[in-house]
Parts: sequence; C-alpha cells; structure tokens
Amino acid sequence: MLRKNQTLLYLFLFVALLLTACTPETAGTTPSNPPPTTQQAGSSEAPSAPPKQDLVIGFEADAATMLANTDVNYVTDIQIRNIYDPLIDRDKDGALIPVLATEWKNIDPLTWEFKLREGVKFTNGEPFNAEAVKFNIDYILDEKNNSFYRSRWKDIKEVKVIDDNTVQIITVQPFPTLLLRIADDLLIMAPKHTQEVGLEKAATDPVGTGAYKFEKWTRDESLQLVANEEYWQGAPSIKKLTFKIIPEFSARLSAFLSGEIHLFKNVPVDSVDRVKNSENGKIEMVGSSRINYVALNTFYDGPLKDQRVRQAINYAIDVDELLKSVLNGNGTKMTGPLSKVNADYTETKDYGYDPDKAIALLKEANIDPKALKLQLDTPNGRYPMDTHVAQAIASQLQKIGITVNVQVNEWGNHLAKIRQHEMKDMFILGWGPAFDAQGTIENLFTEKAPYSGFYDKEVEGMIQKALPVFDPVERKKGFDELQNKLVEEAAWVPLWQQGDLYAVDKNLQFTPRSDEKFAVFEMKWAK
Repeated sequence: MLRKNQTLLYLFLFVALLLTACTPETAGTTPSNPPPTTQQAGSSEAPSAPPKQDLVIGFEADAATMLANTDVNYVTDIQIRNIYDPLIDRDKDGALIPVLATEWKNIDPLTWEFKLREGVKFTNGEPFNAEAVKFNIDYILDEKNNSFYRSRWKDIKEVKVIDDNTVQIITVQPFPTLLLRIADDLLIMAPKHTQEVGLEKAATDPVGTGAYKFEKWTRDESLQLVANEEYWQGAPSIKKLTFKIIPEFSARLSAFLSGEIHLFKNVPVDSVDRVKNSENGKIEMVGSSRINYVALNTFYDGPLKDQRVRQAINYAIDVDELLKSVLNGNGTKMTGPLSKVNADYTETKDYGYDPDKAIALLKEANIDPKALKLQLDTPNGRYPMDTHVAQAIASQLQKIGITVNVQVNEWGNHLAKIRQHEMKDMFILGWGPAFDAQGTIENLFTEKAPYSGFYDKEVEGMIQKALPVFDPVERKKGFDELQNKLVEEAAWVPLWQQGDLYAVDKNLQFTPRSDEKFAVFEMKWAK
C-alpha cells in the first residue's frame, strides 16, 4: 500500500511540474489587458485571469452635490466627472479633445454647431442625444436652479436641436471661448431621470454616461461608485471606486501608510520622504494649472478698499521666502493673475519684498501699521501647506507692525463665505484649471462672479469689452492690459502656480495631470 501511494505521489508531482512549465508568463501585465500568449500546438489551456482590485482615493472634502453643472467647486467636479461625461474634454496637456461631441464648427459669429456621438446611452438606458445637451445647458441658464456656472454662460441666447445628433448654440454676442466653457464646465446629466425624480433626489442619485455608476454616498464620509461595464469607451479596469473623505493632511497620510487608501493629492512637503520610504508608496509630481493667491477683499468695507493699502500688503509679503521655507520650492512664483502656463500670460510688475515701501504707503494712506488689524481666512488641507502659508504671511506682516488674525475654515464653509461676501479683509484661494485668461479674469474680478474678491468699475468695463473679441491679436492685447491693470490695482497678492505632490500606491498605474483630474478610467492596477 505504501509503494502504491508513493507511485501516485510521484505521478501527481510530475503532472504539476508539467502544467507549471506550460503556463504562459504574464508578469507586469494589467488586470484588463493581459498580453496575447502563444500556446503550444494542441494546448487548450487559457492564461489565468489577473486579480481585480478596488481603488480608494483619499480626498480632502466632500462634494456639495451629485448634480452636474451646479457647483463651481473642484472637489465636487473631480468626483462627479467619473459619473458624467463632457461634450469636450482636455488631454493631459490641456488641448481640447472630442468626447460626446465628435466635431464642431462656428457657422457665423453667433452660431456654433456640434455633431454628437451616436449610440451612447446613460446608465439607466436613456439615449444620449441633442435633447440631452439642450436640457443641461438650459439647466445652467435657468435662474431657479441656482447654478454657480450661470454667470459664465450669460451670453447663451438659445440651444436648438437640429436632429438627434446635431445641436446648435446661439449666443447674444460673439463668444470666442465657448469651447473652453464647454470643456471646463458642461457635464451631461440624464434628462428623463432628472425630471422624473426631481432635482433634490437627482442630487443624491446621479445618472450619467460616464465610466462609473453611482452606488452610495455617505455625506462627509465616502462616495462609492462601480464600473459601468457598458461604457461606450469600454469597461473600466478598476471595478469599484471609493472617494474617502479625510479632511486632515496627517490623517490622509496615516491612511495611506496603513494601506487604507491608495492615492491622495497634496502631500505635505515635510512628509514626502515618509511616503518614498514606505513599503508600498511612491511620490508623483506635476506642475498644476492651478494658481494660488491671497485675495484682498474690496467687497468688505475695510481698509483694503484703499489701493495704497493693497499695494502695501503686496510689498510686505515675501513670496520667494514662502516658497522656499514653507513649500520647499514646490511651486512657481507668479507676479500677476495668470501663471506662465496660461495661453494669454504676459509679464507684469513684480512688487517684490520691500517692507520700507509698504510702511511708506500705509503712512500715505494715514494708517499707522501698528494700529492695523486684519483677518486672513484660509482653508485647512485644501491646498499644499495652506494653514502654514497663512501663518507665515501673518508673521511677515507682523514684521511691519500689522496684526493678522488667521481664521481657519472647513473647506465648504470657506467657499460659502466667499460666495456670500461674508469674508473680511483677506482670504487664501486657488483657481484652476487655468488655461485661458477669460476663465480666470472674468470669474474672479467681476461683480457677480461667485468667487470674486475684487470689484472695480473700470476693470469690469475692460473685461466686458475684451470678452466678445474674436481677433486673437486684439483679444490678447485686451487681456494683456487687464493683467497689468489688476497688478497696478493690487487686486491680489499673487502667490504661485501650484506644484502638485501625489502619494501613490506603487502598484497603481497613475499619471498625474496638470488639470488635477482623477480620471479613474485611465488608471490600472499592475498584477
């Protein structure tokens, strides 16, 4: 009996070794795209399926709503762009690319025509068509919907459905940057679903044509999405996606190091080595199209309504020192409202660091620096080292005698205070993606723009004059003049073009983008 068992054991081992030798190698392949294999003649054996993994992204704040085209807010937009598709998008370099619209043309100065992708369906089975495009633009324009995008679309007169796959947008005046507005703003919700359930329900139960379907949203905790296996671009490789809301830097870092999350943005510069030296972590870095600045608030009835005081603040803040000592050089200094990656950028005056000039300007305005008390509002954990930057600015202003109270806000409250003009003297904010002058200047320096902190009648007139200009030379001239005017007025303290640091699981195939999007459809797990 013993001899018989030994014989059977040897036979089993021999067969196992033979099967191992015949199994094709797939090391380094991704879950959704295993490489083609060449099998031996007569073999019917198929390669084993790579394991699937979920993805958990640590995020600094919760979305305000699941409705598209409503909230001008990065943290909302980044999450819901995995549910909804745009008509036009940007590639990783910022160039416009077709998505649900396949082609477009300017028929005359007031009419744009778009051809739409055929055969696309929303995840509830509704067809995507021209009526869906009209519904979503009309949604932005309808005052009852309180869309914060409305001021950016005020020049739209009418949306015409020509046929199922053709739509025209008619404007009240030439709108040369309409394509940019469509790419940066417009996402397509399912019209029938939105109308049937109502906006309140649709705000927590979204339906789009995107790579992921809504599963569950727990406020201030997580957003859970599942792959849309019928997605028109193909089934996503990552099958389950969770945005886990972790407001604090230190908590996000701990969650990453413990493996609770696989990816997060805005790694504190003093924690980069901890990520690099961890077992499963790596750092990815990219120069963002986002800009950071200190708004000098003229909507608040305080000393910063005086141009000389705003100029003094500019002279008293040493941006070079902030970049060096607080951000370890992870950012590119700005001197005006646009960064050098912006297509319409022009060189402007650099105030530089001159505390004596700052004191002289304050005295010219009949203000004793030691009697000046200002408030600086900042979010916590939204931008790289944001609270540290705010405290450092307060210290720099203290050197010339100004007392600064730093007010730290939860991100949603920070935005609400700006929109409702409840901010006091100064606040820290970022803006992006910032690829064109109009997208920044119209949205941050006009009276009715939701996140504006500066208004001047002459500046507003210059903006409105420049907006409808189609000729690229004349248009550039107009926005060059605006950049110089805004610097002269000291509308901001420009800080820097943001340098983005990401903590990434070593097994995740992820390339950071200058527009900061987490396009999970493009991501994959290594085997």
